[in-house]
Amino acid sequence: MRLSKNIFCITTVFTIMFLVSISDVISDFAFAEDKVLSLDDCLKIGLESNPKLKSANFMVDSAQEDINAAKADFLPSVSAGANYNNIVSVDSSGREDLDYIDQQNTNYNIGVSQVLYAGKRLVNSRDRAIERRKMFLEEKAYTQAELIYQIKFVYFQLMKAKQDVQVGVDTVKRLEADVAAARAFYEKEMAPYAQVLQAEVDLADARQELSKINNTVDRKKSELFVLMNQPFNSDTTFSGTLDYYPKGFNMTSKQCLEQAVAHRPDLRSLSHQITMTEKDMKIAEGKYHPMLRLNAGYYDQDKDYDMSNSSDQRNTYWSAGVNLSWSLFDGGRGWYEKRRSQIDMKRIKEQVKDIKSRLEAGIVTALMSLSEAEGRIQATAESVKASKEYYDMENKRFQAGIATIASVLDAQVRVTRADGSYNQALLDYQLARAELDFWTAEGVEDTARNAE
Repeated sequence: MRLSKNIFCITTVFTIMFLVSISDVISDFAFAEDKVLSLDDCLKIGLESNPKLKSANFMVDSAQEDINAAKADFLPSVSAGANYNNIVSVDSSGREDLDYIDQQNTNYNIGVSQVLYAGKRLVNSRDRAIERRKMFLEEKAYTQAELIYQIKFVYFQLMKAKQDVQVGVDTVKRLEADVAAARAFYEKEMAPYAQVLQAEVDLADARQELSKINNTVDRKKSELFVLMNQPFNSDTTFSGTLDYYPKGFNMTSKQCLEQAVAHRPDLRSLSHQITMTEKDMKIAEGKYHPMLRLNAGYYDQDKDYDMSNSSDQRNTYWSAGVNLSWSLFDGGRGWYEKRRSQIDMKRIKEQVKDIKSRLEAGIVTALMSLSEAEGRIQATAESVKASKEYYDMENKRFQAGIATIASVLDAQVRVTRADGSYNQALLDYQLARAELDFWTAEGVEDTARNAE
């Protein structure tokens, strides 16, 4: 029978391990199949897989168990006990006392105790546990906000690097054409060899720059996989451009600050910490109040004497009563605990002031960066158009023999610089919007409905 049970247990364990491993394989396979990821896909995967968020969930679950434990103090406690004593007389002198001559005592009891009054310590302990869970929920929301911002930051950098790659490819193609044209003109003795060398040097530099940009793309991909807590997959591509946020942000700094104060998880977490310190002070004050308990019990006592002429005795009875206890002196422990909570209260309020100050500065800076980037986008877009037109014009003049390769290469540099400036302006705008979302807690989960 024991062997069959052991076999059943071993089989069950291996079955569970097999199912878990299969689920992991299926999950990895599903991720591997999803070879094109948008920003929203990255955010979804990251929020589901990030270890910090999983740890935050465990903290919330742990705090819920603290609430359950605090609520349990309101319920009556039940205890049971049993006692057996065998008394054997070794020597006796003087008047004989039958109660202490050879006997066996057996006692059974069951008791119930209910707290009737404890200076609101139980109520405040429960409320503090509730606030602690709310605090962990806000900390989880803040972790989510940080992760979202980090993923957006790296994603937009990746999109910019991809656009830079395209600029680099176009630059290399134009320079290859310029080198070919310079060689053709040199072979016809219409241009000096120095111009050919100048074009080849610029082409080599462009190829090196393209190699660096490709490496930047790979590094940003790797950073995204780390943030999503996924293994690096070279077959996975990331779709999108630097247009995730549309242009035209119309909130003022005052409106942004009001939204931040109302929704920032770190501020709401500190608010719950303030409430917790208030509960701590009330708990400390409650230690100077009396505690009133209702106690009830059932007892069964049996005395069995070894002497044949003695009478065995058995008592069965109920007992109920009220017990009052009052700690009159504790060395000042309760007072010091209250003072500590008051100091913690001041500390937390200073932290609130610091966060609000940093919020205001961060919002103002992000709004200025946003406005500047938006204006730069328009200016650089016009520069891109003008530089390409200028390059085409110089190239035609070179083909006609009225311009030099140097002027063509100079025009090419202007095109590459204009494209790079345009991409940088787009990146700066997207990063400023992502930063504003982080400062104002835009899109952060409302934890109030999960707090109870």
